[in-house]
Amino acid sequence: MLISHRHRFIFLKTQKTAGTAIEIALRSLLERNDVITPISHEDERLSRKLGYPGPRNYRAPIHQYSLADLARLIGRAKLKKRFYNHIPAALVKAQLPEAVWNGYLKISVERNPFDKAISSYYWRTRKQKQPISISNYIQTCPASEISNWPIYSINDTIITDVMLRFEHLRNDLIDLAERLGLNRPLLLPEQRPKGQHRQDKRPWQEVLDEPSQERIRLVCAREIQALGYAPAGPAAATPDPDRP
Repeated sequence: MLISHRHRFIFLKTQKTAGTAIEIALRSLLERNDVITPISHEDERLSRKLGYPGPRNYRAPIHQYSLADLARLIGRAKLKKRFYNHIPAALVKAQLPEAVWNGYLKISVERNPFDKAISSYYWRTRKQKQPISISNYIQTCPASEISNWPIYSINDTIITDVMLRFEHLRNDLIDLAERLGLNRPLLLPEQRPKGQHRQDKRPWQEVLDEPSQERIRLVCAREIQALGYAPAGPAAATPDPDRP
């Protein structure tokens, strides 16, 4: 996740939505006193290659350490974090002054939940020589692996001012750049992070069996309803040329 004080925005990063690519693009706007949480080593290398800043200001000050935090610091040299990748909105709000939380533009991104679940499957099983079936994965995985709802909602209410959509991301980023008052577009990196893992590029209706679709409908019912994603049928799948 990111916080820009100059441009007055908070980016709440969701999973399997091109969130890392968007985050890297937004890093080009950030300065020394802003918040940047770490991403993977591979993605950090890509960010550095593009000349963008790395992680900063995401750790907690020592006066916020509990006894358990101090024990982890002494025993495992583990520093406490105030902010981290994919942190829920409620925890971000709790760490910020009210004026910052209320006054900054809150941005996130979402994706068709059925398509997102397929991407999650390929990401989570990418290192397995004999991965379980996608149906087995969807039936057994934690809800947090296929739903981003807590990342951009508090008390079951969406709190974002701008919700980018994976399905038409390029146009949404043009609109976001205008809203932020930028004099240049926000460009996603040509090398898309994590985009090489999904093997099956078919529409989700051809990939997911009915039990899998039903679990996604149940787990993601709130975002399906709130964001207008069709629960079934061809209208719900709008392929993106850069889909991971």
